Amino acid sequence: MDQVIQVKRALRDYADAERAAFMPQFFQAFEGGYGEGDRFLGVRVPNVRKVAKDHPLPIDQLRALMCSSFHEERLFAILVLCGRYKKAKNLAQQHALIAFYRQHIKWVNNWDLVDCSAPHLIGPYIWQQQDMNFLGALARSDSMWQQRMAMVSCFYFIRQNDSAITLDLAARFRHHSHPLMHKAVGWMLRELAKRNQPEVEAFLQQHLEALPRELLRYAIERFNEPLRQAYLSGSILASG
Repeated sequence: MDQVIQVKRALRDYADAERAAFMPQFFQAFEGGYGEGDRFLGVRVPNVRKVAKDHPLPIDQLRALMCSSFHEERLFAILVLCGRYKKAKNLAQQHALIAFYRQHIKWVNNWDLVDCSAPHLIGPYIWQQQDMNFLGALARSDSMWQQRMAMVSCFYFIRQNDSAITLDLAARFRHHSHPLMHKAVGWMLRELAKRNQPEVEAFLQQHLEALPRELLRYAIERFNEPLRQAYLSGSILASG
């Protein structure tokens, strides 16, 4: 049996009609939503991961799934790509995987697809190759999803104890118009604060008056409660 057909059948074995009916609301796949037009089988993420683990298709078999109208099939393809990148034995294999991802980047078009690939595929590649042109192209893109890729790829840089890229992109995107970018910036600042809270506090105090509320809430989520309240009330800026 064709491997792609096997994957499609395996995913549908886990499909849940009630969940499929709920997912368009969760991912704003309704008219005018950020995920408008997306379709869902109703498969839970752990089950998509299981199918990806059981069916690690070669890259030349992933195209139909990466371009699928079904969200879970695209997620499957992305998870396989990330798994293959992690196990890549040489630079040529890494280049091929990244090239495939970039060729199909328009299909990485919802926050979960971005978030499961950017820290595990884009971040490692940019860091290892020091390909700042790629990072810059994502950050300058008109696509909010590609901008989020740039921001969330910082998860990998943070783990390498590099804070500069995260803070630069946080400054670039701090006035972004979309709440999904506010969350992404705040999330990365929160992760950075786990390793270097003073650096994050310096950033917050520099920009506090203009930061979107949701971005701030995400960034200070792990601060101790008195400090968190001081940021939320703005008293830390007044006393500073």
